[in-house]
Amino acid sequence: MSVKNKGNSVSNQSKLWMEDALLKLMQAKNYHEITIQEITDNAGLSRRTFYRNYSSKDEILEGCFYKIWLEYESIIRKQIDLTLPNIARIFFSVMKKHFDFLSLINRHHLLPLFLSKVDELLPPAFDEVKGEKMTFPKENIQYALTFSTGGFMSILIRWLNDSTQKSPEEMATVVKDFVSIFNYSNPVEKQISHETRFNEK
Repeated sequence: MSVKNKGNSVSNQSKLWMEDALLKLMQAKNYHEITIQEITDNAGLSRRTFYRNYSSKDEILEGCFYKIWLEYESIIRKQIDLTLPNIARIFFSVMKKHFDFLSLINRHHLLPLFLSKVDELLPPAFDEVKGEKMTFPKENIQYALTFSTGGFMSILIRWLNDSTQKSPEEMATVVKDFVSIFNYSNPVEKQISHETRFNEK
């Protein structure tokens, strides 16, 4: 993300106004039809101010995603239990706090922007929190992280679209179960495989 003027209090206030303006426009209009001029007009700012802070309107949303990520990451860093179900519980606890925003983003089919942001932010955070203890090849870890982020984003979309959202604790159970599902081996198939190996001897 190439958002400009980080740490400037006047700039930060301008960003908040532009975030608010964009999200309000998205309530009534297709995201791809919203212009920079409409954002700045609704925020009471100039186009010059917009381009001092952003290169595109996508970066406004990326800034929102980044704040959600920082909230999630700050909780993860305090955890001793880094199993997938507990990570899921924390993930959906944070997502639940931002449900209205994420539902709006999902309605406009913009969650791939969030996925792109997480793909960028997860590897360094993983290395710091867990990576030093891993003995797997670095490339394999990168594939695993890509699988993880894609999987969680797909589950997030399904969760947002569900008419009755499961609680973070229920989602932790779902993730625990699908790990078991992937590891499941049919006892009959195991018996056939064993008999085949035995007959080959």
